[in-house]
Amino acid sequence: MFLLSEVRKKLLLIWLSFSALLLIFFLLQILNGKYAGMENIAWGWIFAQLLPGLVLLLAATLLHLNRGKYLLYWVSWAIAGLSAFYLFFVLVSLAGISGGSAGQSLEEGFVGSYRYLLPLQVLVLAAFSVLFFKKESLFQPNEAKMRDHAQALLAKSTSAENSDQRAALEFFVAADLPAMLDYLEQKIRAKIPPDKIPPDVLMLKNKLTEYQKNILFDLISRDEARKEYAHICYAALGLVGEI
Repeated sequence: MFLLSEVRKKLLLIWLSFSALLLIFFLLQILNGKYAGMENIAWGWIFAQLLPGLVLLLAATLLHLNRGKYLLYWVSWAIAGLSAFYLFFVLVSLAGISGGSAGQSLEEGFVGSYRYLLPLQVLVLAAFSVLFFKKESLFQPNEAKMRDHAQALLAKSTSAENSDQRAALEFFVAADLPAMLDYLEQKIRAKIPPDKIPPDVLMLKNKLTEYQKNILFDLISRDEARKEYAHICYAALGLVGEI
C-alpha cells in the first residue's frame, strides 16, 4: 500500500514535469511567432489544460487532506498512469496543432482539441477529487494486506524517534485492535490541549464497540462484519501517523 501523501508527491512531480515540458515547447512557439495574432487563444488553451489539475494537487497538498489515508498499489499506479497519459496527450496535441495537422488553422486546432481533451481532463479531475477529498478509499485494502503493510513498516522503522509508532504498529500486527486504539488515544491526547478530545480515535473506539456487539448478538452478516472490521483497521492504521 502507499500512503496518500506519498502518492500526492508523485502526482505533483508528474504534473510539474510535464507542465514544464509543455510550457517550454509552448514558449518556443510563441518566440518563433507561431501564434501571432491569437496569443490569447493559445494562452487560454494551455492554462485550461494545466491549471485545473495543478490547482487540485496544490490545494490537497497545502491542506494536508486525509494524510493518513492508504491506497492499494494498483489504485496508485492507475491514477499516476492516467495523469501521465493525459499530460502526454496534451503535449502531443499541442505539437499536432502547432504543426497544422489535418490542414486545420491554428485557431481551429485549439478549439477543436477541446472535444477530445475535455472528457479526459474531467476524468482526471474526478479521480483527483475522489482521491484527495473523499475520506475513505473506494477500494480499501483488506485486513491481511494492511497487516502485511504494518509488518513492512515495522521492519523499516528502527530509530528511537518513531518508537511510539512502532508500538502502535506492534499492537496492529498482533491483531490487538482495542489495545492499539487505547494507545493511540493516550499518545494523541498528550499532543493536544487538555480541553480537547481526539475525535477520530473515540469514533473508532465506538465503532469497534458497536462491531463487537453486533458480532456477539449476530446482528450483521459475516461479509458485513468483515468489511466493517477492515474499515476500522484501515482507519486505525491511518492514525499511526498522528503520533
